[in-house]
Parts: sequence; C-alpha cells; structure tokens
Amino acid sequence: MTAFRFDNFEPILRTSGSSAVRHPATILTEEPPYEVFYIPFEHVNRDARLVIVGITPGMNQLEMAYAETQRQLNLKKSQEIILKSVKALAAFGGEAMRPNLLRMLRHLDFAKMLGISDAADLWGGASALLHSTSVVPHAAFKNGKMFSGSFEEIIKIGALRQRFEMDFVPTLSEMASDALFVALGRTPYDALKHCVGRGFIKENQLLGALAHPSRSGGSQVAVYLGEKTLDDLDPADPVRGRVKWLTSAYAEMRANIACRNAVVARSALPPAEVASTQFGPPFKAKPVAGKTQKATPVAMKSDPESSENGLHYVVTRGKAAGTVLRPHVQDGYYIVSPTRFKADYQRIPINKAIEPYLKQGLSLRMSAPGTAPSLILPNSILGRDKSPR
Repeated sequence: MTAFRFDNFEPILRTSGSSAVRHPATILTEEPPYEVFYIPFEHVNRDARLVIVGITPGMNQLEMAYAETQRQLNLKKSQEIILKSVKALAAFGGEAMRPNLLRMLRHLDFAKMLGISDAADLWGGASALLHSTSVVPHAAFKNGKMFSGSFEEIIKIGALRQRFEMDFVPTLSEMASDALFVALGRTPYDALKHCVGRGFIKENQLLGALAHPSRSGGSQVAVYLGEKTLDDLDPADPVRGRVKWLTSAYAEMRANIACRNAVVARSALPPAEVASTQFGPPFKAKPVAGKTQKATPVAMKSDPESSENGLHYVVTRGKAAGTVLRPHVQDGYYIVSPTRFKADYQRIPINKAIEPYLKQGLSLRMSAPGTAPSLILPNSILGRDKSPR
C-alpha cells in the first residue's frame, strides 16, 4: 500500500501554502546535489483504466499542490478529499504541460479506446478513468532544477531510488490488472520496462511512450507527432539527438492504440458478426487424460499460391531488406491479431478473405522462405483490395 505522509507535513502546508515550496521542512530525502520534496500526491485511483507516468512533479505542480492543500485545509476538508482533489488539480498541470499532453492523446485517439467523447474528459467527467503518477512520485531536484535524468541515474542515486521503490512500485499492485500504462518520455518508459521485467506489471499493460509534454521539452511533441522532422530542427536543438527514439516511440504507440481500437470496434458488432471474426483460442496442445502430451510440431510456411497471393510486404531494413513477405499459413489458417501477443492471435481459415480483418485494423502474420513470420500492420501491406466490402 502507498505510504501516506500527509500528517507529517500538514502543519507547514496549512500555515505556508505555496510559500513552503522547496522549504527545508518539506524535504523527504536528500543526497547532494539531489533533493526530494514532499508533494501531497499520495492518492491512488485504483479503478483507473489509464495510468500516465511522468518522471517527477516539477515546480508548477508543487506550487499548485501546496496552494490547493492550504485552501482545502482552511475549508476543513478531510484528508481523503484533500489528497484526491489536489492530485486532480495539479497532476500534469501548468500552462504548457496539459495542452501538449492533450494534443498527443487526441492525435492518437485515446478517447475511442477509453469510450469517452474527448481526451480532455480525463480531467473532467471521466477522471475516474485516469491515474497520474511519476517514477519519482515526490518532487525531485538536482542542483536546484527539476530532475530530468535517465532511469539509470534514478537507480544509481539512493535518494531517488528509494522514492521509486518505496513510493512508486508499491502502487502498481493497487492498480487494476487490466490498467494500461503510458510513459511521458524515455525515462518513465525505461522505468516501466524495468517493472515489466520484474513482474510488477504485465507486458501487455504497457502501451508505450508519449513525448514529454513540458515546455522545457522544446520541439519534442512536434517531432513525436510528425509536425517537424530532423531537417526542421535548429542545429543546436538538443531534440535532434532524440528524433530516432521519438519516431520509434510514436510508431509503437500508434500501432498499439490502433490494435486496441480495432478490438473496441469489433466489440461493438452484433453478436453474430463478432462470432464470425473468432476462430478459436491460440494454438495449444490438447491434454490427454492421464498423460503428459508434448506439443506436436506444426507446418509453417508462407502462402504464395493462395487466393490472397496479391497481399505482400517488402522488408525495408536489416539483412532481409528487399525480401517479399506473403500471408503466413499455419495448420491451414492465416493469423491476424490486434496485438503482438500470442494470446490475442485469431485464426482465419485459408478459404476466407483476409481483407475484412485488415479493415478492422488487425495485423497479419506474414513470412517468406527462410524468413521468420512477423506481424505486419494493415497499412503497410501492399496489394490490398481497396473496394468496399
């Protein structure tokens, strides 16, 4: 469970409000040149479907949180109400932070995935769906400036690692098992990958990363959204060194959101139509009573002679560049999936057309002789039938 420290800091927040920002009396941990200041962000929304993870709260968040805490205390609100309202007001607040965050959420159509009309509702009528947090949940500073270093630095520095392990990691077990995690930048992304590796969250709970939305991030959001390219950046722009990671993170996030939105679209179909898109569970060896049965090897091959042989994909990178992939066949079935996880694979009999599934946004497993099968996004597949069905 989350460690609550509100009672320890309530007196100074009541008397000083925002004047207590970076006051020595509000320090939680320090290891010069690092300092971590308490912020009343302990509230955990255990029913959230979306968890947005930043690096650490900054100066704007501290000021807003302290001022709101003082106001709520003067109104004699309960601790539970104070912590909940302060978190809702100040998390990812500030003049540029939330607008930039909304730009990305809207661009990627998070609203459709969450079943709401607009991403802005996450800070309004749909706030029950959102939990906001940070890898270092209390406000960390280095040499007097908001900490913005790597996850490796967090693990290396005891004052930061302590807050990560004591204040962030324990909250993960409080979240719903199907909550989806989104990182704001590379540091939170690396932290969440670490948490996946340690089994704190499941791999399919990590949607990916957005660019960090703060104004100090400069052109990161514009690069992430494709509004600017490397050629558009000033030679001295530090974002030039992050372009490759930002574009890769965008591609991963867009693919994962598209797959999940395809699942949402399928779930809205009438029952008969939904049934027609399902062809049994993932591949498993069937158990035989009283015996331990080994999985039988299955034939795997690409299908250049099938009725779908117009569909193809040309590999553009690596040693296999130039190789033409075609729909992969396994035990007489094509494979489509909304995600890269085998548990989500769907089998399509080879006498059925693939295109209707591609139009739902499902990726198709494709291969070539000597080339292992890969899931290919529908928009990357060539030779598709563009006529309506």
